[in-house]
Amino acid sequence: MKKLLTTLSLVLMLSGAAFSQGWIYEGAFPDTNFKGFSGGHGVAVDPDGKVWITFYNPSDSIFVPDSGKNVPVRVIYVFNPDGTPVSFSPIKSVTINGVFDPFFFPNRGLHAAHDGNILYSNGDRLFKINYQTGEGIAKVIPGSGVALTACPVADDGRVFTAPVTPGAMPIKEYAADFTFLGNAVDTTVGFSRSFEVSPDGNTIYWAGYTNHCVIVYNRASEFDPFAVVDTIFKGFDSESFSWSPNRQILWASSGSYNDLPNRYPGETTYWDVATWYARDMNTGQIVDSIKWQFNTPANPSERPRGIAFSPDYRYAYVTCFGASNYPVVQKFRNPNVSVDDQGLTVVEGYKLSQNYPNPFNPTTSINFELPKNGYTTLKIYDMLGNEVATVIDKEMSAGQHTVNFNAQNLASGTYLYQLNVNGVRISNKMILMK
Repeated sequence: MKKLLTTLSLVLMLSGAAFSQGWIYEGAFPDTNFKGFSGGHGVAVDPDGKVWITFYNPSDSIFVPDSGKNVPVRVIYVFNPDGTPVSFSPIKSVTINGVFDPFFFPNRGLHAAHDGNILYSNGDRLFKINYQTGEGIAKVIPGSGVALTACPVADDGRVFTAPVTPGAMPIKEYAADFTFLGNAVDTTVGFSRSFEVSPDGNTIYWAGYTNHCVIVYNRASEFDPFAVVDTIFKGFDSESFSWSPNRQILWASSGSYNDLPNRYPGETTYWDVATWYARDMNTGQIVDSIKWQFNTPANPSERPRGIAFSPDYRYAYVTCFGASNYPVVQKFRNPNVSVDDQGLTVVEGYKLSQNYPNPFNPTTSINFELPKNGYTTLKIYDMLGNEVATVIDKEMSAGQHTVNFNAQNLASGTYLYQLNVNGVRISNKMILMK
């Protein structure tokens, strides 16, 4: 009886923590006609809130001059937050340094880089794509003929690459411009579809999903070697990862009916299938979850393969892989993030607005409200994601605040200002310097 009560208590504890937020299912994105052929194999959201989506198999074709014919290609579809396609979607190829690169190879994942541009794993090659134009920026082939996973990034732009097949290639580390920095981990363990790194780039969360867990590698600094220090998400056959926008909450998928969760040796766990769970990396507690809404009950071809969040954490977009022609992306809304009648983001009572003039010439007032005390930063970024000014960087008390920002030292052009409180991004607002 005692064992039964203990087990029941654990189930209730997990359920209470996992579903405390209650993300609201808003249906297929952009609509039910957007179907995945082989299913989705990546989703990312850029700083404008545009949603980038890929399928595993070809869904279009492109004329290749060298062959004199149309050739099947994989495609990146890009949608505005309202579900309308952007002007440069779909993307079938890029040209970098004069080299024409059609997307011939199986898609392996998408990830937003530190500057908002999009990292795209296509076969053995990794592309960086301009999120505002869809044009190619850079390309690297970490291992010829070695299929890549989705590739995560550190806050300073460093990129980590890894193979799908165990041991096929080391986990490699690159600078933001794809300059090779060295091997992070010499040999990978287990088949992988996605992994993550910490904001400082000194911790790797490796989900070889056949390991039924996530292995944690850490190093003291970028000059030290990585070593295994922990095992988390025990019982997960995880195939997709994402950080919350504030990089404090790590989301990971639990498994699928093709690769069931709860199989870590020696551990009894009760993770639900086809569910993304959120782990607060400061406390180690599971604090949230989002469950895929099956098109066909218990379908082994609906395997969680991508999750991404809008910059204000108001929406989540998830995708599943598999040999089924079902709507490929689902959209969920965070009940704790809303928008007020002026279109301003509201996160648990935080508000952000500005007094005109806009363009700033040369000063303006920025108003915000804090429902509780918190460490507050207000920073200005150019449209490439480079920080150009810090307006606030200090502990602030609850209440309404006004800060005057002097734009005299900035060149004319378009910028973003971003408010963060205790690491949570409250909002981005576009400003024009005259």
